[in-house]
Amino acid sequence: MRYILVLVVIFFVGCSSKTEYIELENSKDYTTTGLDYHDIANAADKSISSLLSSSYARKINSDKPKVLAISDVINDTMQMIDTEQLTRKITREMRNSGKFILTLSMSGSGTSVDSMIDISREARNDDEFNQYTTIEKGELIAPELSLSGKIVQKNTRISSSKQRIDYYFLLTLVDLRSGLVVWDDEVNIIKLGSNKSVAW
Repeated sequence: MRYILVLVVIFFVGCSSKTEYIELENSKDYTTTGLDYHDIANAADKSISSLLSSSYARKINSDKPKVLAISDVINDTMQMIDTEQLTRKITREMRNSGKFILTLSMSGSGTSVDSMIDISREARNDDEFNQYTTIEKGELIAPELSLSGKIVQKNTRISSSKQRIDYYFLLTLVDLRSGLVVWDDEVNIIKLGSNKSVAW
């Protein structure tokens, strides 16, 4: 019995498929009808280029960068998408421009609040901590701007064998003091694939 079990294990190990690494520059050869790394990166690059070249961003003084919070980013597609992958790529370039600072003291669904911000303040009531080293009240910086968005998917059958998949990346930047939209943008990604393909 033990001999048979060993043979079965060897059989399955020997028949297992080989996994290989793909260089990033070559990975476009394996694209699918769904959204992949290149699509997210492409949408982020186009959006940040639009934002930083806008009249609003050009007027911001780098000596007084705007504090930004990420609001809700709605995934209205049939796929499981980590929207934070998109927002972090965009806000990283916003911060690198020197005109924006990201706060994680508050956020919507587009990212995660840093839980250590609240946890660190609980030390004020803990005698085990040197109270001269705890963070005083009133130190958090409130955001001035809010970045929100939506990712939309639309599938259209164009023939008996082909379908068109349209993706829309909608982003909006709002001045929280006035509630006014100071920038918004739409990036479109269109794919053509087999009707047998399902963009999950």
